[in-house]
Order: sequence, then structure tokens, then C-alpha cells
Amino acid sequence: MTRFGFKQIDTSNWLEPDPIMRGFIRVDPEHGVTDLQGDDWVEAIMRPSLFEAIPEDVQALFEVARGAMVYGSLFYPLFTLAAEQLFRVAESAISHKCRLMQAPMSLKTFASRIQWLVERGAIPSAQLQSWQATRGLRNTASHPEQQSIMTPANAIGIVERTAGLISSLFESA
Repeated sequence: MTRFGFKQIDTSNWLEPDPIMRGFIRVDPEHGVTDLQGDDWVEAIMRPSLFEAIPEDVQALFEVARGAMVYGSLFYPLFTLAAEQLFRVAESAISHKCRLMQAPMSLKTFASRIQWLVERGAIPSAQLQSWQATRGLRNTASHPEQQSIMTPANAIGIVERTAGLISSLFESA
């Protein structure tokens, strides 16, 4: 184990898979237990996507976060950093939706914008808890007291959930 509990990059290892990735396997009925390879991670991360009706600025932010996550197999903490960025991408999507709907300029916080969109039906009340959780996770990620590390499965789940939330926000745009 290294000093911080994760791979410390240097000129000899920066292009090598992070050793922790050897702990992630797939159980395949035909081939038995196999290591997950870089391609497996890329496919899982790139599967969730946004559709064209979503503002291009939000799409670009989403693509940067997913792109960073792809490199998590080389440097494990990138799974967490990219997932944390996705919380901020979700906030950007909320801000864009508020502008499209001509929300009052007095709405300055993520929480007030979510509530305003719920009140106007742009966010279904069934999604309110998911949006509030995203806001809470954004706050935690943006004001850390220590380094957090999440598993690739958790990070990929955040890609999937964030893509779904953002997509539903702009379905009727």
C-alpha cells in the first residue's frame, strides 16, 4: 500500500493500469472468472449518454466527466473525481433549464432552483429525492475534508443516474 492508499503516479507507471484494478473481475458462465480489462470499463462508462435536446454546454461537461472516468483504470481516484464532477454537471443542467424557463434571477442556489422546477412540473415530484441527493453529494464533493474513493461500480452508477436525471429534465424542452 502506498502512502495515501492509492497509486502514486510517476514516469515509470503513468501509462500502466492501476494495480487495484486487478481486484475487479467478471464471472462468465463460459469462461469462468476473468479480469475486467480497460475496454470493459470504457464500454460501461460510455453506455449512458445524453440526447441532442440537452444544451451543448451541458453535453460538453458530461463528456469531460465521462472521459476522465475512462482513465480510472490507470489511476483509480479518477473514478471518484469524475463522479464528483457529474454532480456539478447536474447542477449546470438545472441552471440551464431554469434559464430556458425564465426562472427569476433571485434563484441563486441549487436547492432553490430544484424546488422552483418541481413546483412548475419540470421535475416530477417522484424525482425530487434523487435531485436532492445529487445536490447533497455535490456539496460534499465540493467541500471535502478528506479524499474519498468510490468503487468503479458506484461511479458508473452515478454516470447512469446523472444521464437519466438530465435527460428527463430536457425531455419536454
